[in-house]
Amino acid sequence: MSKLGIYVHIPFCESKCLYCDFASFSGAENKQEQYFQFLLNEIKGSQYKGREVDTIFIGGGTPSCVKPDYIESVLRTIKETFVLLDDAEITIECNPNSVDERKLSLYKTCGINRISFGVQSLQDETLKKIGRLHNRDMALGAIALARRLGFNNINADLMLGLPNATEEKVLSDAEILIGYGVTHISAYMLQVEQGTPLFELIRKDPEFVPSDDESVIIYEKLANFLEKNGFLRYEISNFAKTGYECKHNLKYWSGEDYIGFGLAAHSLIRGKKVDQRIANSKNFEEYFAEKKTIDKLYVTDKIVEKIMLGLRCKLGFSQRELESLGYVVKRNRNFKKFLEQGIIFEDGDRVKINPKYYGVSNYIIVNLLPEDF
Repeated sequence: MSKLGIYVHIPFCESKCLYCDFASFSGAENKQEQYFQFLLNEIKGSQYKGREVDTIFIGGGTPSCVKPDYIESVLRTIKETFVLLDDAEITIECNPNSVDERKLSLYKTCGINRISFGVQSLQDETLKKIGRLHNRDMALGAIALARRLGFNNINADLMLGLPNATEEKVLSDAEILIGYGVTHISAYMLQVEQGTPLFELIRKDPEFVPSDDESVIIYEKLANFLEKNGFLRYEISNFAKTGYECKHNLKYWSGEDYIGFGLAAHSLIRGKKVDQRIANSKNFEEYFAEKKTIDKLYVTDKIVEKIMLGLRCKLGFSQRELESLGYVVKRNRNFKKFLEQGIIFEDGDRVKINPKYYGVSNYIIVNLLPEDF
């Protein structure tokens, strides 16, 4: 039986960023005690109790904005309910403005060994424009503090496509972060979601942020810069020094089992014929009422996920695995064309995207899916 990954969702924030469309809530402090009590009971009552666990990811929201005692109780309950392996990777997401020495020390004491900081940018003007509560000095100070307290596995998120985020500024931010000792950088493209304040800003002023084409060029420049500095791209948006790839996120991309606890958390449990994807409700009332949706993933769904997730990563997908599900990808009319054009290549049994074409990966993926999908 495979080892589980566990995701825990902490939906609380000090304020909502202008671009945020995640299941997170500011001004909901009065719900925290009830939420964590329910969350602990959800963990204790898991039907997968007793399974071995090798990754935990505490995300949000902003996990670092709640009392660290809550985080400690979550980890203690997981350890009491599951078999947590000694070398498990345990990550917590933090905002630079909401950590201090006491919090980080407690995180370390209760077993957290990987910190993911939501830096987004080191440009104060940009941070203000997107509603972040921290500034450059807070971000660098938080990273330095984590390093001083003994955290060696540190990720920094960078967001591309932000206001004033020129190529020069993005590369400068990356260079500074590397100098501060981060071992992993996640470089995400800004997603403008309808219903967010940022969507309205851009609707009124389309030039508030760079164009998609400009952002793709900056992404490619950043990828080259990071790889020259020892940060290898192992997934489209993720770069790491050797040995510091995020083991938990690799479970998502390789289709391994993981379970989610908390509001809006997802689980994937594989079966011999049918996989199950389980999603908790996105609002407090329905979550407390234990409402969730269960989707069954049949053969076609599995084929799509193997291609889609595999091509996001440097490992690509296995042709043999697809053939075992009844899909011979070489018969796809686009396969030979992409191969001849150097857009994809074969590495033994595996098919991978030429890194030069990561910027148009969605187009490639869609055109390699079963034609009747």
